[in-house]
Amino acid sequence: MMRELREQIEQDLRVVYGSYPRFYYAGSYGKRTMIKASFDLDIVIYFPPTERRSLREIYNSVHRTLLMTGYKVNPKTVSLQLPYEGGFHIDVVPGRAQDYSYRYATLYKNGEDSTMQTSLKVHIETIRDSGTRPIIKLLKLWKVRHLLDCKTFALEQIAIRALKGYRKDDYSVCLTQIFEFIRDNVLNIRIVDPANSNNIIEVPRETRFLLHQAAINSLNANYWSSVVW
Repeated sequence: MMRELREQIEQDLRVVYGSYPRFYYAGSYGKRTMIKASFDLDIVIYFPPTERRSLREIYNSVHRTLLMTGYKVNPKTVSLQLPYEGGFHIDVVPGRAQDYSYRYATLYKNGEDSTMQTSLKVHIETIRDSGTRPIIKLLKLWKVRHLLDCKTFALEQIAIRALKGYRKDDYSVCLTQIFEFIRDNVLNIRIVDPANSNNIIEVPRETRFLLHQAAINSLNANYWSSVVW
């Protein structure tokens, strides 16, 4: 179903923009960390580097196009969120490629009237090369079970840092290492975009305290069934 929705959205946008923008899967689908308990889909639409419109104009144009096509749209910081029944959503992320490799792109930050440089390809490669994909899936189950309202992107970077230099074949050991890292560091840690260290991944103070306490509770739990499953 997700693939069908993605293809329909791309088709609807191509009616207006033709063949020159490129579309990519991003988020948990692109990183192959999607879980049944919590899933969504990010669709990135990158216009070529020769696109003359400003990033704000690109963002607003895609927004209008989606509305005119009949989608319900909730504008977010860099994405246009399309909610669906069942609690999941699809984020459409407009941007302009910085060159014809399409490796890096510039996005518009709605609400701030500013821009940011990032790379979805680097995000996907970071997960792939870290060897943490199955552990991140478990961490996402932990997030759902403990009702933690934290960006998965932030949790991914925390997990990668916590497990750097450690073996990743014993999932219980890895989760324990992550929980200890969260307990000891999450209140003050600075989390950055691996594609651009100037992009800070914001985690509200209240969320940091909730992560801190959830990590302590998980470390003190007697059974994994009360932590993840």
